[in-house]
Amino acid sequence: MHTQPELIPSAESSLDSFVLRFVRMGDDPTRPTGAWYGVIRHVQSNRERAFNRWADAVDFIGEFVRIVEGEPAA
Repeated sequence: MHTQPELIPSAESSLDSFVLRFVRMGDDPTRPTGAWYGVIRHVQSNRERAFNRWADAVDFIGEFVRIVEGEPAA
């Protein structure tokens, strides 16, 4: 049976938070209408990275959080 992870970190857990921003660039004549990019920031380190492919955002998250495809959260 799969149980839900605790929502409140305990003393032995760690916490990593991320902020995502999506920017649509409709007024820039050098870009196609509706072009966009995202910015992801790791809150604890204040590092951030721009991306326009979701895989790049996931790679950035993977620098801080172990991500294994198909493996349930512990």
